[in-house]
Amino acid sequence: MKFTFEITEVTGEYGHRFPLLSANEFPFIRCQVVPTLPDQYDTVMKALHQRGEYIVTAKGRTDFCIIQAGGTKDGHQLHITQDNYKSIDRAICDCMQAAADFWAIKTSKQP
Repeated sequence: MKFTFEITEVTGEYGHRFPLLSANEFPFIRCQVVPTLPDQYDTVMKALHQRGEYIVTAKGRTDFCIIQAGGTKDGHQLHITQDNYKSIDRAICDCMQAAADFWAIKTSKQP
């Protein structure tokens, strides 16, 4: 499936600002871009793993990663059942990878 994203900038609970990518297609999740500096990448990844985050990266990029933010775009509801949880989980994983790939292209430094 092809995903498109709306980009907004959000202020976190500690005052830091970060990009938020909201999927325009099912599962309508919101993905937080977590910027990382080269010398802090491993530290940030370790901290996110310890928090239990599902982390997605783009191939060859260590300047950011993607985690799932709370909620969905425009309050869309995901009805998760015992029959559909695997397909919804797959859709969320695919959407997060698409968000990472989208952000990598958007922020690539091309001549």
